Amino acid sequence: MKFLYPEFLWAFAVLLIPILIHLFNFKRYKTHYFSSLQFVKHVDQQTKSTQKLKHLLVLLARLLAFSCLVLAFAQPYFPNSDAEELKKENIVMIYIDNSFSMQARGVEGELLSSAKETAQSIVEKSPKGTQFIVGTNEMSGIEQRRINRIDALDKIDKIDYSPLTRSLDEIIDWKQQTIQKIDISAEESFVQSVILSDFQKHSSESKEELKLGNFEFHPVKLIPEETANIFIDSVWFSSPIRKVGQKHELNIRLFNTSDQDLKNVEVTVKVDRFNKSFYTDIPANGKKETSLTYSDKSVGWKTGKVTVADDYVIFDDTYYLSYEVKEHANVLVLNGEDAINNVRLVLDLEDYYLVEENNISAITLDNFKNKDLVIINGANNLSSGVINYLTEFNENGGSLSLFPGKAPEKSAWNQLLGELNLPLMGSKINSGTLIKSLNYDDPFIRDVISSKSERLNLPSVVSSYQPMVGSSSNFKTLITMQNGLPLLAYSKPKGTAYMFYSSIHPDFGVFASDALFSTCVLRMSELSQRSQPIALTIGSESSYPVYADDIGEEVIHLSKDKLDFIPQKTSRSGITYISLSQFDKFEQLFAGNYSIDASSNLGTLSLNYHRKESKLNYLSEEGIKKVFSERGATNVTFTAVDGVNSPIGELSIDKPFSYWKLFLILTLIFVTAEMLLVRFWK
Repeated sequence: MKFLYPEFLWAFAVLLIPILIHLFNFKRYKTHYFSSLQFVKHVDQQTKSTQKLKHLLVLLARLLAFSCLVLAFAQPYFPNSDAEELKKENIVMIYIDNSFSMQARGVEGELLSSAKETAQSIVEKSPKGTQFIVGTNEMSGIEQRRINRIDALDKIDKIDYSPLTRSLDEIIDWKQQTIQKIDISAEESFVQSVILSDFQKHSSESKEELKLGNFEFHPVKLIPEETANIFIDSVWFSSPIRKVGQKHELNIRLFNTSDQDLKNVEVTVKVDRFNKSFYTDIPANGKKETSLTYSDKSVGWKTGKVTVADDYVIFDDTYYLSYEVKEHANVLVLNGEDAINNVRLVLDLEDYYLVEENNISAITLDNFKNKDLVIINGANNLSSGVINYLTEFNENGGSLSLFPGKAPEKSAWNQLLGELNLPLMGSKINSGTLIKSLNYDDPFIRDVISSKSERLNLPSVVSSYQPMVGSSSNFKTLITMQNGLPLLAYSKPKGTAYMFYSSIHPDFGVFASDALFSTCVLRMSELSQRSQPIALTIGSESSYPVYADDIGEEVIHLSKDKLDFIPQKTSRSGITYISLSQFDKFEQLFAGNYSIDASSNLGTLSLNYHRKESKLNYLSEEGIKKVFSERGATNVTFTAVDGVNSPIGELSIDKPFSYWKLFLILTLIFVTAEMLLVRFWK
């Protein structure tokens, strides 16, 4: 037998007290007179023997009661196996899933609170000298260290929700890496691993087999009362155009994961000074897309949020957004050998466009800074440097409009078109080149020509360059010729790239003098406004462009209230990008609208939580065991905590048998026996 708290055995010294009381408890007797001394002697002998037996039994009951009480505090146990002597240290790894799906309510409250309470109970009831490793979805290096009981309780108490989500495979991998990192020997340590989670279904590619044979896993599934949830999946604008006074159509996609149709769900939209609430219906286990329109009254950065009324899981009930309403759009026109003035004349029709003109053979990288659209006007030869400038500009979100000259150098042009995922340019053709139709299904045409008409008077094109449509499949046609080939097409590798497969020189027709040409150029310019995403998702690998001059080596800060976060920064083609791919920093971030600052304010960035766990879809007990089985884990003990069958705090993981309870019961029995002896034995 061994003792969990052997220092309590010193309390056996208290047994001297009842012994001393028994030895020195001399009772005074009264004198009685009797006529017969023989009778007195007989009574005296009988009384002394009876009292002596009673006192011995009372003393024994007291000694046994005190002894059992001392043993109960010392908590005796017997080694579980012959290998117990090899287990020189006991390590308990506790992993608490603190993702937002743990906001769901169980019988005992939020699942995260229940998980923390269970973990604290495990720590408190673990044998003395046990070391702990407490992990969360952060999986940081500081969590990969052994701590004592007090530090473990403090760590568990401070755990809060995290925007990070982890699959069960990732958790298993992290635990194995932790054990290997701190160099725990299987011969000298006994490792028990507890995973407290709701076990959401997450895909994972990790299937590496476990290498630690002495690993014991105790997955503990916390079960919510309800799996229903309403959440905002995404928010987007129908058009990328942001102008003062122009109507914006804001689209909202809502999800309902319950089995009941929901009526009159309240949705609130607040953007700058615009504030409106409306009600919508969402079908059971379905989605609903709804929209509203509004306009901005001034230029500058606009911030806002969309909120849906939901009382259950709340992390996904708000979607933050921000964007910039610009005063101007910047256009760079690069003139070639066959350039025409019509391009500049069309752009001058609106004051919104600031136009810079340059000869295509005399440009530098600085010419592309802060430009939204670059128009190639009648160029025949494209140098390798120009091609690199144009492709980098497009990769960084800039738009290109390509109008070749009368005799384009095919190899250079096709090199550029190949980079832009557009059909290559073939030989010059003169038949079937009249314009046949417009693509009214594309927003480019649909939003500027309101009604489809077969009688529309379309301009003519005398000649064109045959598009090699088989060379690319990632393009869309806007204008089609009678031979079925595209005259105007576009692709979106990064920014939008438009290609006109003819020349706008008068020798090739009157297209450049027609209203359709003016419409196309203005539409290209309008849609070219280079804008940032209205929001990023915390935990994603996406980057955010900052369109500002001369940031250089300045440190960029994301700030909101008292939070100040320094993101990663990279520069490409004069544009600065900030990234939130620092996994160890995600726990510092929360959803909201952040100010982007260096030496001055650079804009606003909106962050939202990932909706990966919004659909409350859980692994079953069989599914959880299957994951462990696929990883080679053989010692797995599953527990479900639903507040009814497995009350919080009752989880036991290979602790010695609770003999202290037995000794406590024996203590009560012996105390009761003593009371009965004193009360009823006269």
